[in-house]
Amino acid sequence: MKKDYNLIIFLLRGSRRRAIFKSLEKSPKIPKEIASECKISISNVSNTLPELIERGLVICKNPEDHHYKFYEITKKGRELIKDINL
Repeated sequence: MKKDYNLIIFLLRGSRRRAIFKSLEKSPKIPKEIASECKISISNVSNTLPELIERGLVICKNPEDHHYKFYEITKKGRELIKDINL
């Protein structure tokens, strides 16, 4: 697959984006778990996740749920990890 340098730059330029993305690398998580692991506020996690979703790097596994939404890295996101050795 051809490297998407704009996507790589998007991820590398944002420390919060990078931390949240890395947090999801091993398993799906809810925002509270991500915030705790990354030591950032839940509101920052909630504001950053849509940016990652919009770029196709993360997906919500259960969007219909209102309390415990699980997020995980997409196939596109996993390919990006290989490209940048995050």
